[in-house]
Amino acid sequence: MKIRQLEAFRALILRQTVTRAADMLHVSQPAVTRLINDLEADIGFSLFDRINGRLNPTPEAMVLFEEVERSFAGIDRIAQTAEQIKSLRRGSLHVAGAPALALEFLPTTMTGFMREHPGISTTLLIHASSIVVDMVVGRRCDVGFIAHPLTHAGVNVETLHRAPMRCILPHGHRLANRDVIHPEDLRDESFVSYPKEFDGRMYIDRIFAERQIDRVMSAESQLSAAICVLVQHGAGVAIIDQITARFAAGRVVVKPFEPAILSGFSLVTSNQHPPSQLAKAFVDFTKQRMIEQFAE
Repeated sequence: MKIRQLEAFRALILRQTVTRAADMLHVSQPAVTRLINDLEADIGFSLFDRINGRLNPTPEAMVLFEEVERSFAGIDRIAQTAEQIKSLRRGSLHVAGAPALALEFLPTTMTGFMREHPGISTTLLIHASSIVVDMVVGRRCDVGFIAHPLTHAGVNVETLHRAPMRCILPHGHRLANRDVIHPEDLRDESFVSYPKEFDGRMYIDRIFAERQIDRVMSAESQLSAAICVLVQHGAGVAIIDQITARFAAGRVVVKPFEPAILSGFSLVTSNQHPPSQLAKAFVDFTKQRMIEQFAE
């Protein structure tokens, strides 16, 4: 039993004559007749009574037709699904990101992407940059976003955003009206910092050490978002990445800091397994959103 035989059988039931069935299938009438004869030979019983030159379906044919219709409905669903996948309206997207991006920027970006591509499902996993890289290598996510430059033989790393860090202050702070904050302005200030093992902490501490400027190290956190909350409630001032500072604006006072300390975020993809078309579309969408929101 072949699919083309079933197509001819279905067409003949629906169109009632060989001529119309042939038109439906875009084949000749003899071809339809041959397909029906072959189908009857394969299944071992007659499907049509030939009366006065017309083919009338037998009761057995109508039972078979019900099952054929169910099968063709399934094929139609498969074709519809394939079209939805092609047009990025069907599929799942797994994204892993470092907290600095994954707490606010990536959720809002994924929501916008889902609006443009209704029907897809998304998963956002939040981990340290090193774990994000491991997840990409292990194919536990489609794409990853990291906050610290890392290298790994199994991934491609592309810098997406690089910008000067910002100084954040609680509202009402004595420096809130300054246009730019300099290290000298923060002498003896309570300071909320990243842990010592973070690259950002190293760069910040070096600038103050070179100028022999002391700060009061009041609190530490590995999360920029948590640092913002500490500053908001008066634990001190801080220097954090631009993206987190932008989302925190309003809750804290955000100021440029000089000399500039650059921080950035990178895209991580597998170099062994190319990303899906859906993942590629999300990466393009994310790049554009980053340009729109954080271009200097």
